[in-house]
Amino acid sequence: MPAKFDFHVHTVYSDGDGTAAAMVEAAGARGLGAVALTDHGPELSVGTPREKLTPMLQDIELAREDAGIPVLAGIEANVVDESGAIDVDHEFIEKLDILVAGIHKLGKATDPVELSRDYLGRATKAIERHEIDVFAHPFYFHHYLAPHLLREELEGFVKLAAERGVAVELNMKYKAPDEDFLRLCLCEGVKLSVGTDAHTVAEVGRVDWALAVLRRVGAREEDLILKQFL
Repeated sequence: MPAKFDFHVHTVYSDGDGTAAAMVEAAGARGLGAVALTDHGPELSVGTPREKLTPMLQDIELAREDAGIPVLAGIEANVVDESGAIDVDHEFIEKLDILVAGIHKLGKATDPVELSRDYLGRATKAIERHEIDVFAHPFYFHHYLAPHLLREELEGFVKLAAERGVAVELNMKYKAPDEDFLRLCLCEGVKLSVGTDAHTVAEVGRVDWALAVLRRVGAREEDLILKQFL
């Protein structure tokens, strides 16, 4: 069975309702091998204000001191435009253990194919420009967009992720990406991450669905990003 871990957790610093200490305590109680606290970056309306980024890291460090499992200091940075820019700078990233990036805003396209290609373009540029560890809820934006893209477009994205060492997240909240996409990742050597996208203490570490999917697609321990952080 793949190891249990949760590398996508929000706290009161963005739109979660638990403190760093409470989220870490819950992760340990649920038998996780590690947890990453990844509050939203500051450009999201519910994101962590810039003036609170340093206190956020300090609270994570305090939670780590009392934890019985590895605790990673991270952030879910926002890809803010079509150039792939993100909302945290290099100086701040250097203080993190893990950089998760996600897309929460797209252009005004309403056609699903155009919307999907906008997403693909932004994700591609972000991966090219930044040292991202995990790409969050890939191809999910209100609904799952990957079916609107050509197979070769998805293959190109996965190959880029492999080249850049970016892991793809299996997101519990949105049940994305699908198994075909995960198998494509495994074929290209892309590491997989697991994230509940927890916003409450009750959600942290509830990864049974993700573990079942990983078993079905044939993922092994060495296919997971976890080992890179232990």
